[in-house]
Parts: sequence; structure tokens; C-alpha cells
Amino acid sequence: MQQSVPVHELKVGMQVTIPGSWFRHPFLRSRFTLNSARDIEKMKHWGVETVSVDSPRIGAPLAAHDSATPAAEEAIPSDLMEILHDQGVAPDCRAAAVKACSKMVMQRLMESAPDQETIQEAKEGFYEVIDCILEVDHLSRYLLSIRDYDAYTYSHSVNVGVLSLLVARRYFGRSSSHNLRELGIGFFLHDLGKTRINPGVIMKEGRLTDEEMTEMRRHPLYGFDILKETNQLTTECKLIVLEHHEREDGRGYPYGLYGGEIHVYARICALVDMYDALTSDRPYRGKMLPFQALNLIRGKLYDRTQRELFENLVMVLGEN
Repeated sequence: MQQSVPVHELKVGMQVTIPGSWFRHPFLRSRFTLNSARDIEKMKHWGVETVSVDSPRIGAPLAAHDSATPAAEEAIPSDLMEILHDQGVAPDCRAAAVKACSKMVMQRLMESAPDQETIQEAKEGFYEVIDCILEVDHLSRYLLSIRDYDAYTYSHSVNVGVLSLLVARRYFGRSSSHNLRELGIGFFLHDLGKTRINPGVIMKEGRLTDEEMTEMRRHPLYGFDILKETNQLTTECKLIVLEHHEREDGRGYPYGLYGGEIHVYARICALVDMYDALTSDRPYRGKMLPFQALNLIRGKLYDRTQRELFENLVMVLGEN
């Protein structure tokens, strides 16, 4: 059962539904949980006056959220946050802020021992950048022009997170069946399991030994376990983390799944993950040009879904 509640009376933790007649952001669901005080401020900024709220949540004890400063505020400096949300700032500057914020949140998470608190903090930080990406249509061309190559794991995670989100937005169109706001978190955190891999293996110059490769290939399972242990992310997002190294021909890992056995969200992430890896410098090889990487990937397409996803990747890259 729901009841109408003025926006100024909302509290963090409530599940709200924005009236369909008002909601103008086709890539964000009109029904979602308020994860931080900033979510409430955004609705005020959008001009929303009342929303529907699940009545059992009204008046529920939310002390842990009510008294705390939003985690995103702690993870992202206030000056960057202002640039992120200031519509008067030039799009190239906002895109730079998106990348800087994303990398900052990712680095903070990956350098810690991920637990429920740090992952929740990262989620709230990523909500800020995801909302910006989804709300500002012309930002994508600037986002894709910014590629960082230092601290490969952080930069790679951010590159894959941004490009996967843009591909998913194009592929799913205006369908309300896919919560891109939550999906984006899964894309950004796809390599979370590397926090349990020996840093010496991750940063090794040169090819990995068989033993080291076996350990590296455990990171999807480690990431999935972390999310289960901390009770974070949706089931679909957990599958992104678990399956982003599966391949349609069954030669991927950790389970050797085939084609349709792999969740479509994970297939998007896998495609972009491969593209970013091929076009990035690594200790044991130089980067490919985008055209070369796309040519190589095209030769590995095995079914209609993967070809459609590939076409959307090419269109996103081509448009930007």
C-alpha cells in the first residue's frame, strides 16, 4: 500500500514512486529507493512536489542514515560535486569531473578491504556520476575522449563502467524494464574481486605463469562472494561481476558458459571489457588502435545477441 508524501518529508531508505505524468528521465526508473539525502535534493531540483511511498516505510527507524553525512559527500570532494551537477558548466568540464569522481571512488574502494560500509559508500558515489551520465545526453562524446592509463585497474574499471552504461542505454532504448542506475553500479564494480588478488600478480610486468593466471581467473568468483557476503547489489548486477569473463563459445571463465547462458548485462560488460583491454597499454604488449580492436572482436562473435551488442558498441564509439 502506498500513500502520497511531500518531497520535503521524505527520508533516506524510503522506496518512492515519482508520478509517471511528471517523470521525464526515460533511462531512470520512476520507482526507486532513496539511497542518500542528495537523492531527495535532486527531486526538489527537478521540481517534484509529491511522490508515492510504500506506507510501511513511513516512520520506520532510519537513524543510521538520518544522522549521517551522505557517503557520496565523503567520497567525492564538494568542489567536484558542484561541477558534476552544475548545468552551467561546459560539458567537457563536467565529463572530466565524472571521470575524476569515478576514479576517486574506485580507487578508494579498491585500496580498502571491501565491506558493507565501503561498498555502500562507493555505490552512493557512483549514483552521482551515473545520474549525470544518464541525464546529460550530449556528455558521452566528451566522456569517451578521456582515457586514463595510470593505475590500470582503477582506470580500466571506470572506462568499462562508463562505456558499458552508454552501450546499455543505446541497446535497451527507452525500455523501463532495465534499471540503468543500478546496472551502472555493476559495470563499475565488475573487477571488485581483484581486491583479493595478490597485487604483485595484478601489476606484474610480463606474462603470468600458469599458477598466477589460475589465481587471476578467480577474481569474478571473489567479486561475487564479496557482494554476497556484504549483501550488496541486485542479483543481475552480481551476475555482471561473476560472468564478465564468460565467452559465447564456452571458453571463458569461471564456469565456461555458452551464449544464452550468460546474462545479457554480463555480455555487455564482457564486450566492453575486451575492447578496453585491447586498446590499453599493458606491461606485456602495446595497445591496439580502436579499428584493430573492433576487427579482432568482430571475428569472435558467435550469435545474434552478441552481434547486436557489438553493433551498438560500434555506434556508441562512432557517434562520439
